[in-house]
Amino acid sequence: MTRILIVEDRDSLREMLEDFLSEKHYVFSSPSAEDAERHLIHYPDIVLCDLKLPGKSGLDFIDIVKERCPESEVIIMTAFGDIPTAVEAMKKGAFDFIPKPLDLDLLGIILEKAKERILMKRRIVAGNENIEMVGESPSFKAAISLSKKYAKSNVPVLVTGESGTGKELVARYIHLNSEKKEGIFLAINSSAIPEHLFESELFGYEKGAFTGAAGSKKGLIETAEGGTVFFDEIGDMPYVLQGKILRLIELGEYQRIGGNTVARTDVRFIFATSKDLESLVKKGVFREDLYNRLSIFRIVLPPLRERVEDIPLLARYFAKMFAVELNKKEIVLREKTINSLIQREWRGNVRELKNLIEKWTILGEVKLDETPSYAKSISVTVSPEGTYRSYIDMFERKLFEFYLRKHNGNKLAVAKELNMNYKTLLKKLLRYGL
Repeated sequence: MTRILIVEDRDSLREMLEDFLSEKHYVFSSPSAEDAERHLIHYPDIVLCDLKLPGKSGLDFIDIVKERCPESEVIIMTAFGDIPTAVEAMKKGAFDFIPKPLDLDLLGIILEKAKERILMKRRIVAGNENIEMVGESPSFKAAISLSKKYAKSNVPVLVTGESGTGKELVARYIHLNSEKKEGIFLAINSSAIPEHLFESELFGYEKGAFTGAAGSKKGLIETAEGGTVFFDEIGDMPYVLQGKILRLIELGEYQRIGGNTVARTDVRFIFATSKDLESLVKKGVFREDLYNRLSIFRIVLPPLRERVEDIPLLARYFAKMFAVELNKKEIVLREKTINSLIQREWRGNVRELKNLIEKWTILGEVKLDETPSYAKSISVTVSPEGTYRSYIDMFERKLFEFYLRKHNGNKLAVAKELNMNYKTLLKKLLRYGL
């Protein structure tokens, strides 16, 4: 469901909009821009904001939203007399404006167009590549937001996350949003190339550099000139090569084996790992200076168990995709099936879900007995932009999600198990759009 943040100081109008929108959307609301800032941790899809507010104005709030949540679309509400200011708001990045008194039918049309715009931002078609980033969870949208920010410059990016979370997909997404998008995207598995061949494969060699070097050969870095090189599982890279990788990142320089000249490269570097690099540094198998350089621009991909609201979206997306790719009838994912998928542990993350839907499509049937129970644990992903308040909000949200799944949406049962006042629970669930 789409997340909508309403920023309106008039209580009656704000409450009316909450009632109107909450049937089909997750809704958050605030009486001021200052108060609304705390809701940006949830990465709202759409911000419906009054132009004139106490304290910071709607114009001021556009800048804040675009800085923290660049994927969010802002719709300005304004009186007829302030139309010129609303036009100024659109120049600052607002998606559209709607005059007061509000026409709810018109508002519905504008919201649908805004949702289409958001989906288009996550869909990239370039040549034979078609990348679509599917998900509505705050942690997923935080990762996409950072991806777009980092794509605008040539800084080296580190993507971390468990196996199967989509690290290479994010790397390709960054590449296709960057100025290098016309160049090659070259993926290198750091653990797949034998250590004694790694340097020659990476940097190339000159004729006679070693026994068997009958001629000179380009390395992978030279092959990717003008494009992007993606080092997967950088934690597995041989220690002796890590210093040369650091030099390559910082100075853009390398040397062919047996060569006498230093070459410069114009390549964008993206790295990924499923390992804890900091612990590898402590063990002495990963260079601390390289780790410090890579961790500056980092994207953390959450495991699927921490973005359960995306499971129905991903499952249905894969069902449609495989029906087309395999020329099969699209499998029907009923509510019982979706609920069963939500309960699964997903140790293999998105890749495991994708493989399961592919298998069901090939078989032409859904086999629920293959779905084990959900793990009895809650965890919070630490991100570079996190604050104490954001972690408290994140944990509370995951806590309520966990117990709502456990009790199949029975809010009274959740309140009883948590020994919590029922009305307080309802207010919390409304706040988090649950």
